[in-house]
Amino acid sequence: MAESISHPMAFEHNGLLYLIGYRGGAQYLRRSPDGGHSWLVFSDGETEKLVGTPSDADRVAFVKMETQGCRLVVGVPNYPHIDVYVSVDDGEHWELDSRV
Repeated sequence: MAESISHPMAFEHNGLLYLIGYRGGAQYLRRSPDGGHSWLVFSDGETEKLVGTPSDADRVAFVKMETQGCRLVVGVPNYPHIDVYVSVDDGEHWELDSRV
């Protein structure tokens, strides 16, 4: 079972619940097919993926799907900026796209 995360934010797309939350200086992503009762496993056997670090503890990241789910975009608050990470494989791998 995955460790607890704080400041969770959820986004639903095509029947999957994407949950992003903070723990230990970073943001993590989880996916659920049943509203959070269970979590899907990534290719490495884990139920969550590190999205971005460092991250502010008191502000939550956001999740959105672009163009019918082609890209998963997460904004990671890192005062005084927001780091924008992108995944093109449903959260398996993340790349820093920009800093705003």
